Amino acid sequence: MKSKIPLCFYPTQIVFVDDNADFLATLSMAFSKQFNVKLFNDTDLALKYINEHQRENHLIEENEKPKPQGESEVWVKQVLTRQNLKRFDELRVKEVSVLVVDYSMPSMNGIEFCEKVKNSSIKKILLTGYATSTDAVNAFNNNTIHYYLKKNDENMLQQLEATIHQLQHAYFNELSSSIKAAAIDSGTPFFADPQLARYFQTTCESLGVTEYYYLTNPSRFALRTLTQDKFLCVIYTEEDIAEHIQVLTEENAPKELCSALESRAFVPYFQSADGFYEPTLTNPMAQIYPATHIQGQVNYYCAIVRDQPEIATATIKTGTGLFH
Repeated sequence: MKSKIPLCFYPTQIVFVDDNADFLATLSMAFSKQFNVKLFNDTDLALKYINEHQRENHLIEENEKPKPQGESEVWVKQVLTRQNLKRFDELRVKEVSVLVVDYSMPSMNGIEFCEKVKNSSIKKILLTGYATSTDAVNAFNNNTIHYYLKKNDENMLQQLEATIHQLQHAYFNELSSSIKAAAIDSGTPFFADPQLARYFQTTCESLGVTEYYYLTNPSRFALRTLTQDKFLCVIYTEEDIAEHIQVLTEENAPKELCSALESRAFVPYFQSADGFYEPTLTNPMAQIYPATHIQGQVNYYCAIVRDQPEIATATIKTGTGLFH
């Protein structure tokens, strides 16, 4: 189980490089249904593709980030709601997150290939023969590669699948680390709470989620599944619930609505501009959902809501690959 939740996950490419066409065919058969796979048996073409098509590895441009002012959590929400956040765009399925390369190739070996990859954020897995373990260890110690596997091991494909999942997760954690750090530093354990991460991962796996994105007001993840269904995973803390109850009281909301939230058995997803109750809302009792209580570093109250087109915040394009 992962102990952290990235801000987002989407079907980036897994690039396989090997001069053996038959072995590439085996990899394609093993992984193309669950990953967004790109295959190369020519190292020069592979290197050109990776270096020319890999876009900048951050969620928004550095010169367009709001400067941190006041409470850091406020700044986090500012960043996440900016229009230039790279969410749902066409380029996401061409972004390379993990490279799997064979060591023994004629024009250059796998370590030399990895050294020529310009984007250091790409996670690199080296497939080695029995005679190349020392070279692989040295490359790992020098941070040229992130993992190595013996190509001839009987269970190599299973190990490779697990490693790809692990490194994809690491890729997305690093992608959003600078923004998440601000939230964590402000005393909010939201993204780094193992119990919440376990609930979130289990939920995504049960729904067949292929990609997700963190949104605010209220704190939630937009989820997209393999079958094109869209859901929201809304997550509240005690402080969030208390704030909603205060608004309900100030707006003279129906008593049954107040009681439902006070019981902590339900959480709201009000279809309003700021996510809070408004007296003009139609049938607000239909906008609360049974809550799952997660006891982590703090109390969390979560619910899964089917995302309707009229309340969707963006259009999620079709992608490939399964949730890791």
